[in-house]
Amino acid sequence: MSGWLASGLERRAVHPGPLVDGQPSPNGKAATLRRRFQRLLTSQRERDEAELERRIRSRPGVTRPNTIAVISPKGGVGKTTSTFLTGNLLAGHLKLRAIAVDANPDFGTLARLAPDDRRSGRSLADLLDDAERVNTAAELTRYVSRLPSGLHVLGAPRDADLTASLGPRRYGELVALLGTFYDVVLLDLGTGVAGPLANFAIARADQVVLVTTPEWVTSSVVLDALAYVRHDQTTVAINKSILDSAAVHVIEDRFRAEQLHRAVTIPHDDQLAAMLDSGTYALEALGSSTRVAIKRLGLAVADQLV
Repeated sequence: MSGWLASGLERRAVHPGPLVDGQPSPNGKAATLRRRFQRLLTSQRERDEAELERRIRSRPGVTRPNTIAVISPKGGVGKTTSTFLTGNLLAGHLKLRAIAVDANPDFGTLARLAPDDRRSGRSLADLLDDAERVNTAAELTRYVSRLPSGLHVLGAPRDADLTASLGPRRYGELVALLGTFYDVVLLDLGTGVAGPLANFAIARADQVVLVTTPEWVTSSVVLDALAYVRHDQTTVAINKSILDSAAVHVIEDRFRAEQLHRAVTIPHDDQLAAMLDSGTYALEALGSSTRVAIKRLGLAVADQLV
């Protein structure tokens, strides 16, 4: 008698139901109803996303250059990610001429999110030095990293001392120059909302994206910063959220109680993190919940363009 029979243990005793790709195949009325509900839910998600796409793509063009400041009083909350995601959507979906500028005075990382073969070795300091010789969009392209979506990225100098020496006046010159070539200029700022550069950016910006994470320590500080920012056009991006967490809903409700344009929650997503780290970002390849959240953030910003 073969070993598996002699043991007295049959396979069907361990796996009584059918398996598909190693996973139990549900059957019965309850499973059938569950599958039908899941199909309905998926269809509703698809309809919601289609409506979101329609609203984004139906936004009118801009009437003048727009400046968007992406800020936070806390570090590590995802300002650079929020800048990158928003810029890509504005360029890819609205076909706007958009540039994201790394205005972090301490080793900014925005340009490193670009694919290696698209990254420019020049920085905003180089552009400022050569500003008088840049008269056309073609001459400007050598300073920027050009992403597949159409977004351009202008990196920070690798010399932190040089970056720190660039004050609000020089950044004002930079924004004025970029405004002659782009519809939207996004400023990815360093940590803080009270310094000279942050004050310049808030005053100069047409709208502000204030970034937080859902932890109480961080979100309470960002709520305090709202009173300092005092900008009529403010969107809050709540990054790295675990969507099923009850605490997240409390944080969301608290921000939405403020007089904000919108509060948008971006879920924690390992796939998104891997895309950004490897320079392979592709919005439509992301899972539905992350993809929809990014589009909602983009729409919140697009709704405030002038």
